[in-house]
Amino acid sequence: MDANSSKKLPNVAGLFYPSEMNELDEVIKKFASGKEPLYKSKAIIVPHAGYQFSGHAMNYGFEHFKFEDNVFVIAPSHHYDFQGIALPEYDKFETPFGAIDVNKNFVQEIQDEFACYVNNTPFEEEHSIEVQIPFIQYFSHNTKIINAANLLKGLHKIKIIPVLVGKCEPELIAKLIDKYWNCASFVISSDLSHYHPDNIAKQTDNYTAWMIETGYVDKFVPQLACGSIGICGLVMFAKQKGFDLIRLEMFNSGDISGDKSKVVGYGAWMLYEGTKSEFISKFYSDYIIDECKKSIITGFEGHKYIPDNPPAVLMQYGASFVTLEISGHLRGCIGSIYSDKPLINDITSNAQSAAFFDPRFQPLLPEEYNDISISISILSVPQKIEFKDEQDLLSKIYPYGIILIDKGKKGVYLPVVWEQLPDKKLFFNSLKEKAGFYKDYFSKTMEVYKFTTEYISNIHEFEEN
Repeated sequence: MDANSSKKLPNVAGLFYPSEMNELDEVIKKFASGKEPLYKSKAIIVPHAGYQFSGHAMNYGFEHFKFEDNVFVIAPSHHYDFQGIALPEYDKFETPFGAIDVNKNFVQEIQDEFACYVNNTPFEEEHSIEVQIPFIQYFSHNTKIINAANLLKGLHKIKIIPVLVGKCEPELIAKLIDKYWNCASFVISSDLSHYHPDNIAKQTDNYTAWMIETGYVDKFVPQLACGSIGICGLVMFAKQKGFDLIRLEMFNSGDISGDKSKVVGYGAWMLYEGTKSEFISKFYSDYIIDECKKSIITGFEGHKYIPDNPPAVLMQYGASFVTLEISGHLRGCIGSIYSDKPLINDITSNAQSAAFFDPRFQPLLPEEYNDISISISILSVPQKIEFKDEQDLLSKIYPYGIILIDKGKKGVYLPVVWEQLPDKKLFFNSLKEKAGFYKDYFSKTMEVYKFTTEYISNIHEFEEN
């Protein structure tokens, strides 16, 4: 090695991002959302294009990033083919903000345990890791420094572990994340679809987002996202832990440049150490109740309600039930069991339907509006229950919501029904009758699905008043 071989010099500075420190500092500052992050995550998915195109999504991801002393950057190799993963021999990576150390101890540990290739060659022309490093440097110091010049004073302790992904299974990435989860943070570097017309790109990226957000990545291919293996590895890790990916931002280059003919998609997600429904209930309950009220008021005027610029997480597809009550008595309940639209659209549509189109009730009257309480149940993705016989099935249905489907008939009970029907056999017999079967009916063609719900309500407003 020559004297400079232990330091990886910038390859795309001046192309993908500014090559001068002060200009780079100003560019990143301009991306600031101005919002306090609701949650800090140890794992994010962010794009790796030129900052002028993808910088807003990158910034939004890093605003929600929780830094450990070690940061993995897991990215696709665009210029070099190899099996497994590649790690560098470099001691440092250089950017206009200065140098950041590679954790050589981690590199050695990974080399000993995983199928990997330790060599600088795949990193020489690669941008997918390099463009993340200025954001890592900037955001790991943003509570400690006044300006970018202080980056040169050695204040930071962050070390990186650059990982380029070649031909390997996503399970390898999931195992890598799992091994170091307690002592590291993870940046998954990936753009979305490439060079489709805007309308095709949006359809494609929405499908990709659905897979990321539901965990159904069996059909995830590199054409959907260049960092598909890293993304799928993170999704697999999330499923193993019972965590969910939360959407932070999604758009394409046409939204920035105005050229819609051939666009590249960009998205940002963070890993939430819990479920998406828990996250929404914790941070967006008041917003959702307000949107339901607006939808009902709009319904009095005979119009549908379309939410204006909702938070990105509520644009994830989801299913819901909305229940209206007056003085503790049911006044309407309409819901969905499968997600076929953004969650916020599903909720506001069901709120309006519960008020005006529940066939069991007359439409809500304006003079009743101030007396209604609103409850929303956000459904998890239904999971099919495998069973040998009815006794086996009964042992698996509590405490879930249950969907029964057979011979073109369907019945649904939310988990709250267990409060009225705590006996498993009575619960299931009642559900069979709701679906249109007699209570002793059983068939091998029967399909049964379970789901959980997260509950949001404004009933406390009425209790306080």
